[in-house]
Amino acid sequence: MERLARILVPVDGSGASDQAVRFAAILADATGASVDILHVSYFDSSTDADEVSWLPECVAGPIGPEAEKILEGAKRLIPEAVLYEAHHRTGSPAQTILDFAEERRSDLIVVGSRRLDALHAALLGSVSTQVLYEAKCPVTVVKENPHP
Repeated sequence: MERLARILVPVDGSGASDQAVRFAAILADATGASVDILHVSYFDSSTDADEVSWLPECVAGPIGPEAEKILEGAKRLIPEAVLYEAHHRTGSPAQTILDFAEERRSDLIVVGSRRLDALHAALLGSVSTQVLYEAKCPVTVVKENPHP
């Protein structure tokens, strides 16, 4: 990699993903890179929320308008000087992030990391950990509260 041209930052609306967006924006501003903001939902907008209401929120995730709100929130964290595109995909979050990074030829993935509750950890594991170990490009992990 000669220069940082494209940074991927997956978002889920958490404080950790907001920190990752801010960090990616700082890097992009300093290097002239563009940012791809990606939100991944397990289910698409055609899924009736009642069909998955029995699933914990950490599994079902946001559907339809809620997913758009997450992307809009992330876009507000990017300064005007930074070029970005927002994307929404459906699928398993970690694998979809990895596939998207290859498809877009991302030079860097910036992911947020937070402590998982027991249910979330048991059902899903850590998306950031899977991305860190399986990505073909460098990965930067940003903590939710870097300075406690």
